[in-house]
Amino acid sequence: MNTVGTICQRSVVTIDSDCCIQEAAQQMREHHVGALVVIADERSLGANASRVCGVITDRDLTLEALARGLDPQAITVGALISGKAVAVPEQASVSEAIAVMRQEGVRRVLVTGAQRQLSGILSLDDVMGALAEELGDLAESMRRGLARESLTRRPLEGDGAVPVQVPLEALARPWRAVAAMTAGA
Repeated sequence: MNTVGTICQRSVVTIDSDCCIQEAAQQMREHHVGALVVIADERSLGANASRVCGVITDRDLTLEALARGLDPQAITVGALISGKAVAVPEQASVSEAIAVMRQEGVRRVLVTGAQRQLSGILSLDDVMGALAEELGDLAESMRRGLARESLTRRPLEGDGAVPVQVPLEALARPWRAVAAMTAGA
């Protein structure tokens, strides 16, 4: 199975915690993302250093700001984020990331490098894509196994095919008429 580092999105869009939420919405639209990593200057880390404060999502903007009628130019991103940022290391497995998402109740986790630097973001979409690909590979393996079997094993007697008819009533309503017409032809 893949590691988080192989399937996460490496292009992370950040926004300063002092920016208004209207700017956050504009950034999401411009970059075609559903979440921004919120950062703040951290003088203790050195010159031009920032630390992650959290993540703001399109869902946060909708449920916390728009639904409550907040002024999008008056509310800062930092005031809207809640909870803590959740992260996993690049070498974590997908199943470990899923467990963290479930435990923390989040749809996205930050991905960190060896020095805890931000190196990506992993969403449920990324996880679903990776799992779908693996399930597709598994299905293909099964198809090839059956094909190999059919080439290497002969039927015991005859071709083994026995005609079986499905009752007309078992067909979904739109297909009954088609089946009745085909049977009459």
